[in-house]
Amino acid sequence: MLITLDWLNEKGACSAGKRWFTKHFPEGGEYQDVLNALAAENNAIWGRWLLQTAGPVDTVLEVNEINTDASLFFAGRIIVKGALKVARYLFAGRGISAGESIEAGKGIVAGEGIEAGWSIVAGEGIKAGEDIKA
Repeated sequence: MLITLDWLNEKGACSAGKRWFTKHFPEGGEYQDVLNALAAENNAIWGRWLLQTAGPVDTVLEVNEINTDASLFFAGRIIVKGALKVARYLFAGRGISAGESIEAGKGIVAGEGIEAGWSIVAGEGIKAGEDIKA
């Protein structure tokens, strides 16, 4: 899905958000690329707004482990075989699952369920559209 300035205008994005977008994506940008840029800047407010406004996708991010000093915003489902650890925010348009623990220094938000083999820990809260299981 291509995010454009016209799309942001239609959806009522704030002026500051539109200026940021124009600076980083003057020709528009793919939905996940925009989320990645927002996550790199730990911009949770705009990241959540974009996820809520554009909605979830059916894409799956499936990896062995995630350990990052930044945030992770993903429009689809996140599946991690081992541990999932982010220093700041963890947002998914669909569900989040990990074979071991899920940890975020700030908040965790998923459009569907969150499931971990061990524990789920967040510094500022955990929200899921469905069940939370550890």
